[in-house]
Amino acid sequence: MSLSGVHVIMPTPFDGVGKLDLESLHTLTHFLIDKGANGLVVLGVMGEAPKLGEAEQEAIIRETVQAAQGRVPVFVGSGAGGTDLAIQKSTRAMELGASGLLVAPPPVQNDIVIFEYYQRINNAVGAMIILHDYPVGTGILLSVPLVTRLHSELEHVRVIKLEDTPTGPKTSALRKLNPHLSILGGLGGLYMLEELERGANGIMTGFSYPDILQAIYTAYTSGNISVAQKIFYQSCALMRYEFQPGIGTALRKEVYRRRGAIRNAYVRHPGTQVDDTMQKELEQILEFSRLEKLVASVKTGEIRL
Repeated sequence: MSLSGVHVIMPTPFDGVGKLDLESLHTLTHFLIDKGANGLVVLGVMGEAPKLGEAEQEAIIRETVQAAQGRVPVFVGSGAGGTDLAIQKSTRAMELGASGLLVAPPPVQNDIVIFEYYQRINNAVGAMIILHDYPVGTGILLSVPLVTRLHSELEHVRVIKLEDTPTGPKTSALRKLNPHLSILGGLGGLYMLEELERGANGIMTGFSYPDILQAIYTAYTSGNISVAQKIFYQSCALMRYEFQPGIGTALRKEVYRRRGAIRNAYVRHPGTQVDDTMQKELEQILEFSRLEKLVASVKTGEIRL
């Protein structure tokens, strides 16, 4: 009933005309597990869920669970604008083999309403609930007192994906009041090191180098802080570039394509595609960061974790 480590928000692969590419979904699942992911999340913010039909969403859950083969848990984004719909989506996700649920709050800034929403999902589904605290994306603020109440009174609210900036002070406040709450950072990994220093248990994000995130996490939790700092700061250029509103999903898909994890970086309309100028910018950052060399150095033991 707790989470730690590196959990990856997966993109949804499409072919060159926008058709769901289930073969690439399997390839991506194996790739992420091989690169050290401790858990996977489908139909999250980066999964283009609003552009997917119900049958497509179910296929993504089913195929990812099948590809994972129990090696890591698979969580499903199941929040909705209505409580009944959120319960329906959450129930169906669990029927299809999900390990738990990433649930964004309802579009109502009222603590009583938000609490009842999560309470009804908690009682109806009986599965791990990960609170998605992302005000920029949801428009809803989950205050520290509300999160504390949700965690203390609802059995299955065990984890928070904390993306409410500044994440550091909120991480500290939540850790002080909730010693058993699993706190996972997000926001592309931009503040991962600081979040770990303030008591976070890991990260849940879509950064296209989960092996880098795992190296940072492993070094930090092993007490090798200087190594964690070296890897983190060398990775920040790509973290920053990838985490651009409106184009971030396409950039991450392009990196995954270059790494052989998916066949195409297509983003469904009205999403933006990576143009030639962005390709050059991305190449410059990858060349400067030398992340593949960094990964290889960790793997061969040149950088000891």
